[in-house]
Amino acid sequence: MTKKFTKELSLYGLTIVSGMAEGIDSFAHTTALETQGKTIAVLPCGFNKIFPKSNIKLYQQILENDGLVISEYEEGQEKTYKSLLERNRIVAGLSIGTLVVEGGYRSGTSVTARKTKELRKNVFCIPSSLENPKGITPNKLIQSGAFLVTTVEDIVEKYPELKLKKLEVQKPKEKGVEPEFKEIYDILSFEKSIHINEIAKKLQQPISEINSKLMMLEIDGKVIALPGNNYKKF
Repeated sequence: MTKKFTKELSLYGLTIVSGMAEGIDSFAHTTALETQGKTIAVLPCGFNKIFPKSNIKLYQQILENDGLVISEYEEGQEKTYKSLLERNRIVAGLSIGTLVVEGGYRSGTSVTARKTKELRKNVFCIPSSLENPKGITPNKLIQSGAFLVTTVEDIVEKYPELKLKKLEVQKPKEKGVEPEFKEIYDILSFEKSIHINEIAKKLQQPISEINSKLMMLEIDGKVIALPGNNYKKF
């Protein structure tokens, strides 16, 4: 759901704001980049203490693709429980509304939603199964007055003053590559990413060789590297 809504919101020209945490935050930023949309990441730490460390590459990709990463903390500042919560108020403050996909009991997501309400902005929630432990927050928020949404249009219609129009998705054009990179390039697609291990398995080549070729394709602007060693045509 995160990828679906993020992609369509990006196509409406909306900027995706999130906290660059693992999971939904990462999916949101990554999908915005894949859609060539705009995204802003708000950090709970200093710029030289990126948290989580697994998202350092995502941090670099956001900056390399005209995104924005902001922090209110000095360099050297490690994340703390307090700073994680403080970050959420900035996410709410920068946004015209908050979309809640999931969240467990007393999650950071509920803090962002509360701050959004305090700012008199809209809170949107995708309803969740009662058996899903991470569906507690969106379901509770709906009970307390948040907007239940099942499509992106349910969100867009709340902002008639913005006159949002959905962009038409143009099919990307294949790019010419050197013969030595062609078999890797042909395995990749524009729509769906593929893990480096799967590429190596299909081509029956060592990971080190695949990694080297992917790096050259990335430098040449033919391929985009996504978190978790996943790759797509660019």
